[in-house]
Amino acid sequence: MLSMDDPFGARRRGVVAVLLVLLAVAAVANLSVGPVTIAPGEVFRILARTIGIAVGDEPDSRARAVVLTIRMPRILVGVVAGAAAGITGAALQGLFRNPVADPHLLGIGPGASLGGALGSLTGSVQGAIAGGAVGGMIAALVVRRLGASRSNEPSRFVLTGLALGAAISAWVGFVVFVADRTRVPPIDFWLLGNLGASTWDTLGTLTLTAGVGVIALMGAARTLDVLSLGEADARRLGLDVDMATLVIMLGVGAVIGAAVGAVGVVVFIGLVVPHVVRRLAGASHRVVLLGSAVGGGLMMLLADLGARVVVSPQEVPVGLLTAAVGGPFFLWLIRKPEVPQP
Repeated sequence: MLSMDDPFGARRRGVVAVLLVLLAVAAVANLSVGPVTIAPGEVFRILARTIGIAVGDEPDSRARAVVLTIRMPRILVGVVAGAAAGITGAALQGLFRNPVADPHLLGIGPGASLGGALGSLTGSVQGAIAGGAVGGMIAALVVRRLGASRSNEPSRFVLTGLALGAAISAWVGFVVFVADRTRVPPIDFWLLGNLGASTWDTLGTLTLTAGVGVIALMGAARTLDVLSLGEADARRLGLDVDMATLVIMLGVGAVIGAAVGAVGVVVFIGLVVPHVVRRLAGASHRVVLLGSAVGGGLMMLLADLGARVVVSPQEVPVGLLTAAVGGPFFLWLIRKPEVPQP
């Protein structure tokens, strides 16, 4: 545990606290802004009365319905899905010691979207999320195999992941094309993401499905710290590297797979957020994983807010906005001397 008089520990706690505050502010903004504008004060009264605290006048029934039925589940699903992207990106970067590792760039996200599209043939959100988790874990195992065979060629490993993702995305398009359109979401959902269909059922299934994987990843923080020393040193310290890698990869696949099944592929959150957290709070994976989860939720809410207002009253896919930020960041990152060039 971090010492209370450790300035670096205080800084780390401060970074997480600031991210939590910003997340709360973004949530209130998302609850307030939309086709129906609701004042933050009224949002507060609605939320207070929902938990049994009578504050101020009785809220408008229409505003209450909008907040509790439409916007609240959407926001919470966005937070969970963004947290999934952030924590899995941080775990992959630590596991492979590669700053451009990201679940979507390495093909795990596209694998999850294929599983989610197949699962959605059941006509239920539960089927889509379960299918996404299974597809994500299978893709993660494939990536693990590729990573083991190319551990000394990290740039080629990333290119292989990109090629794998492109091939799987083509199969997603095929499934969507031949499937019943009333059951399977359109291709732009699977490739660009959208929170518009989020419900309380989506939130419950996503949280339960991704929760086990999140616990596994948080429990692997010390393992990731040891792996950051390199595989040879980790083995000398007694770590079963192969088993640790398998557990982390399965956790990554389950977490990001469930998120993709719920909201589709939202790119670059898992690439951008861990770098920002690591720069602000240091390299301890206990802090990086937690901070990346909170920061991922924050980035998702900000992107979703922009998606709803940038061309209002129309709504653009949330993945377009995260790509607009993450694409230039990725280009900057691969130009840094310490990042292997493809």
